[in-house]
Formats: sequence, C-alpha cells, structure tokens
Amino acid sequence: MTVIPHTPIKILQLLATMPVGGAEVMVADIATGLEPGEFEVITACLGEPGPMGAELSRQGKLVLSLGLNLKRTGTFRLVRRVRELLQEIRPDILHTHLYHANLYGRMAALGLGLPGVVATVHNIYTRVKLHRCLANNLLARCGDYVLVFSPQVREDVRRYDRVPAARLRMLTPGVRLEEPNSGESKEEARRSLGISGFCLGNVARLEEQKGHDDLLQALAQVRGEIPDLTVLLAGEGTRQGHLQALTRELGLHDVVRFLGTRRDVPRILRALDVFVMPSRWEGIPLTLLEAMGYGLAVISTRVGRAPEIVRDGENGRLAPVAEPKALAGAILELYREPQKREQWGEEARRTVREKYTLAHFLDQFATIYLELYEKARGYLK
Repeated sequence: MTVIPHTPIKILQLLATMPVGGAEVMVADIATGLEPGEFEVITACLGEPGPMGAELSRQGKLVLSLGLNLKRTGTFRLVRRVRELLQEIRPDILHTHLYHANLYGRMAALGLGLPGVVATVHNIYTRVKLHRCLANNLLARCGDYVLVFSPQVREDVRRYDRVPAARLRMLTPGVRLEEPNSGESKEEARRSLGISGFCLGNVARLEEQKGHDDLLQALAQVRGEIPDLTVLLAGEGTRQGHLQALTRELGLHDVVRFLGTRRDVPRILRALDVFVMPSRWEGIPLTLLEAMGYGLAVISTRVGRAPEIVRDGENGRLAPVAEPKALAGAILELYREPQKREQWGEEARRTVREKYTLAHFLDQFATIYLELYEKARGYLK
C-alpha cells in the first residue's frame, strides 16, 4: 500500500554547479515539475549556481550555493560543508548528480540516517580512473540507488564501478514540450532569426563529445549541392575557437552561425528543417528528444539510446559515429525529399509524445523517492 505523507517529501538535489547542459536541464525539470504538494525540492551547488541555477531562482525555486572552489578546496572541507548543509536541511532524499557531487554528497551523508540517498551518472566513462571506480563502488553500497539513462552508461557503471545490479536503476528520459499550437509559428521563428532557405541545426556544448568536427566536414561535402544552406549551432564550450577556425578553413563561414548559449531553444527548433546530432558518445540525448517532439526530422549517430529512439527510415536517419560522408548523405537525402522530412517529423513527434514525455520522466523519480521514504518509515517491508 502506498502511503502519501502529510507533509511534502523534502528532496535535496546536489551538483557542482549549473551551466547550461543536459544534466542541469534535468535537475531543473525535477525542481519545477514534481507536484509541490507531495515534494519540496531544494537545489544546491558546491560552487556558484551558474546560469541554470540563476534561472531556477528567477522561477521562485530555492537554489543554495556553498561557494566552494573545487580546485582549491580540500576533500575534508568539501565533505564537511556538505555535511553541515545536510544537517541543516535534513532532507528525506539526497539526490546527487555528476561525479563531484556524487562523491562529496554521498560521503557527507554517511552516518546521518537519511531515508534515501540516490546518485545519477549522466554519461559514459571516457576516462577510467581506479580511485574514482573504488570510491563509486564503496559509496554505491552505502547509498540506495545509482540511476542511469542508457544501456551504455549502465554497462560502464557495472563494469568499472562494479555496482551491484540491485542498486542500479535505468530510467527512460523525457522532455518538456510546449503545446503544438502555442508560441511562434515556423515562419515567425525563421524571421526572428533571419533565416531563409534550407536550415539545419544542433544544440549542444561545443566539446569533442558532440562531434561538431564531423558535422562541419559533412557540410563541406554538401555545400555545393545546397546553395541556400544555413546551419545554426547553439552552445558554448572549450572547442569553440577550434570549430570557428575549422569553419573558415572549410569555407563555411557564410553558412554556419555560432549562436552561443541560448535559452530560446524552442524558437531555434521551430526554425529548423532538420536537426542533426553528430555526437561521438552520449548518455541522455535530451536535445534529440526535444527536436523530435517539435516535429523535426532528425539525423543522429548511433550513440547512447539514439538507436532505440530513432527508428532508421521511419522517424529519422541513423549514421555511423565519426563518418562525415554518412552524415552528408543523410543531409542530402532530407534536403532533396521535403515530403520525407514532413513524414518523419510527424512520426518523430508521435514517438516522443507517446514514450518520452516529461510527465513520464518525472513519475519515475516520484516513484523512487516515495519508495525510499516509505521504506525508511516502515511502510514497506
């Protein structure tokens, strides 16, 4: 029997900081999307809140900052400050995200008797470090669950951290979508962004993981075939200078527009004809889901859960990782066949609205939080 508590279950989400990224969007969705009568969600950062933290604050959500510099603060002080925060707030559930918060948050929670401690691993392990694996293994056994969002991440956690299967939960991602008839029309969005002709786009951090190099190489191959091409790249990152230089080197400077970090992603998606995700590895492809939810035909590499979400030839096109020629072929295919773009886009919209909604996504967290709360209070045996 499920027992609904008389007072909201208090959730403390902990991160290092909150730049604009997939993990941070998920944290914001949890903070704003869970039923406030059942859950009280507080978000805390080890360092500064960052742009996503500031946005959450503007929405009236409680965002705390410990103001710590991870590079200059010793482990003992980090753990002590988080422990003091936990003792002050006394959350029912501590939910940590990404490596540093997973480490210091779970260490700080030891011995406090919190009803639930949950950590989320958002991405595959590109570099395996023995000391991290050992810490993750020990802390996973002291906590309740490690949450992941793709089979590849789950395999990494099991292989390297050796987390027991009973403590692993793989959840289905979901995204927040506006209603189909709300907001700007496609034509209005294109006018506001100064776009005409055939437009591709991508929304992602400008990092090696996201495969922008491969996309630019593919664009160089199709440029002569698509005279009215425009490409929008939204996001910032450490490879921005490199990518801008490569754009000039490939003669794409009049085609590719670097938009920087944007919070008007719905407008950008509405303006596109095709969304391209050329990632070399992925954990949770949230922007891919969002693009599909807006009715866009998509091209994606075979990474993370993309092969599950994108049914090749039905609601999008899948391409091998790091093969610009394959990306170029898919781009030309959808440029030349506007009817296919429309059909795949409608099927993509249907896929997301049936399987990957924010409501379903949040229900999974609510179920886990409530399970741990009830178990700690003896409601469940």
